[in-house]
Amino acid sequence: MDIVIIGGGTVGAAICSQLATEKHNITVVDKDPGALSEITNVCDVFSVEGNGADVAVLRKAGAEKAELLIAVTSSDEINILCCAAAKKLGTGHTIARVRNPEYSGLMQLMRNEMSLSMTINPELAVAREAYRMLRFPAAAKINALCRGRVEIAEFRVPADSPICGVTLNDLRSKLNIRFVVCGVLRGEQAIIPSGNFSIQAEDLICVTVPDEETTGFFAALGARKKPVKNILIVGGGRITYYLEALLQRARINSTVIEKDPALCEELAEQYDCTVIHGNGTRQELLEEEGLNRCDAILALSDVDEENAIVSMYAKTRGVGKAITLIRAMSYVDFFKGVGLESIVSPRSSTATQILRFVRSMTSVRGSEIESLHKLLSGQVEASEFIIKEDIKGLTGQPLKKLHFRRGVLIACIVHHEKILIPTGDDVISNGDTVIVVTGERIHGIKDILA
Repeated sequence: MDIVIIGGGTVGAAICSQLATEKHNITVVDKDPGALSEITNVCDVFSVEGNGADVAVLRKAGAEKAELLIAVTSSDEINILCCAAAKKLGTGHTIARVRNPEYSGLMQLMRNEMSLSMTINPELAVAREAYRMLRFPAAAKINALCRGRVEIAEFRVPADSPICGVTLNDLRSKLNIRFVVCGVLRGEQAIIPSGNFSIQAEDLICVTVPDEETTGFFAALGARKKPVKNILIVGGGRITYYLEALLQRARINSTVIEKDPALCEELAEQYDCTVIHGNGTRQELLEEEGLNRCDAILALSDVDEENAIVSMYAKTRGVGKAITLIRAMSYVDFFKGVGLESIVSPRSSTATQILRFVRSMTSVRGSEIESLHKLLSGQVEASEFIIKEDIKGLTGQPLKKLHFRRGVLIACIVHHEKILIPTGDDVISNGDTVIVVTGERIHGIKDILA
């Protein structure tokens, strides 16, 4: 696929690094030659120096023949203008990053007129991800699949968990709950477990479990935490603005600490929450505002290092859940290594959404994968397939009779809108959506068979 990316900053670079592995023809446009040089040194892409809103530059980048243009500069207005101009030149699909909350309503009304295939709001995506983590505080991360209909939770097995040393087969026989452990990260090793796999303390595991049984499942594993009712948020920027709307509907009480008086005033006027003007990195202020009484803390300031320090301090004070905003993707693995597992990243969310859109486009052109999701620090992949025809050796037979490749696991089947946590007696049928978890890349549904 011919793809043009307008904007060679950190987001553009993250998108390039993911799409380049998909063997697309990518051209990156940016006014900064240094940014272009850095991207081309890492990724096999073409580069064009210039303003992406300039028609001459768009033509030079190949927008007239491109199937997709992605505009992710730091300016919402430039992104929208680039997409509108590209459509006039003949680009098939356009995606614009639009971050300003004031534009959200306008974009919904004007999407068709502006010829936008998709708009991405990284801060809104992060707010939703953080909210999912608050719903299930025992989980380090919640991965939403099938457009939010299916969730895969990642969580660390406590040292005192009653399931330590228990095989998955024995666990299923003891619990009256349908679940699938999709993957395990033990140290640096990622494992797709079989039924005789034994869980150990400190394993990071991925599990799919029905929504209504999630609480019971975490309780059985000794990982249950009390529901989140009161939270402390450090940072009152755009992510907090979007998150507060979700918290209000869920009746979760929040206290926001923000340095900027203008942001404080805006939040206080818009939402029914407590807003404190101050520095959230000050221990005295955190203690005054009830750090030791809150169920969770969210460090959402503009400074990654401050967010990490606040979260680590909160964990030493016994706060049950700490969600940390890290904007620099190079920091994510480092901070996970020091115990901050519930990390959210706008750049990562943006790149993930765009990759899913590209996957859906290639699906129309012949690829069977609808979307691709990275699990367990990117070491495991969950691929979403829609079964469009009967497939010999796969459809119409109980799963226990099928011959799967080693390291392949069926995590979920969506059958006529019903979410199935599969057992050996379940069957894959034409029209189903199937989520397959593997430790290596697969390109088609038939690749899962031995």
